[in-house]
Amino acid sequence: MSKILNTFLSALALFFLCFAWIYYCLKDDILAFALSAIVALCSSYLIWKSLSRIDAGKKTKQAEKNALSGLVNFLRFGADNAAIFEEMLRYYRFEVERQSYDSLIVTKNGQKSYVAINFSHDSLNKDELRDAVISAKRADCTRLYIFTAKADSSLVAIANGQIHTVIIDTQNTYALFEQCDKLPSISPKKAPKKATFIARYAFNRRRFGWYFASSLFMLLISVISYFPWYSLGWATVFFALAVYSLVNKRFNVAPTCVSLD
Repeated sequence: MSKILNTFLSALALFFLCFAWIYYCLKDDILAFALSAIVALCSSYLIWKSLSRIDAGKKTKQAEKNALSGLVNFLRFGADNAAIFEEMLRYYRFEVERQSYDSLIVTKNGQKSYVAINFSHDSLNKDELRDAVISAKRADCTRLYIFTAKADSSLVAIANGQIHTVIIDTQNTYALFEQCDKLPSISPKKAPKKATFIARYAFNRRRFGWYFASSLFMLLISVISYFPWYSLGWATVFFALAVYSLVNKRFNVAPTCVSLD
């Protein structure tokens, strides 16, 4: 309902703005009305489609974030991650030998590789990398696979200087599980977006009404003002701010169970 109302109000305001601009320029009320109606109808369709696309994109993006975050938390607190990865690696035709709850030795085409599963931290650190490299060398492996949340590119270079290393982050880990239909059952966790306080306040959807009312007020002032262009210009600015605060997705934070506002 709010999307319908916001679309209608935006189109109505745009109609009056266009009518005022065209009338001031051409001094023809019939032409101004016709052109403004066309612009308002076209704009209402575009605004509706934009709002629908933004809402769908938000839901899809949020679902992806929740899925990745849920997988990281699941593996971070998992008691036996090796068992989960064992099934997935066998799908990709690896021969698997368990080493510990967080490590495996796999063989494919005669090549022996060490698999380290490390989601303890948000990003792989040097100590964890060193332990994985040493474990791979002690097991006489020629390749090292590290499944981790994230890794700095400099660490990849360091590891490759010791043993051929493939570091697989959360997104690619999720894709591998999803492709072979071995994704563990996980509970999604919502990740809040970040935005500066002032920008969130100024361009939040709740500011739409203020900008819209200001635009209408300046539009009415332009009718009786000695400086109509000045008032009409500010009306246009406020209308632009109203539309931006309504449709932008950067400063409109997705709803959460807990609010600190």
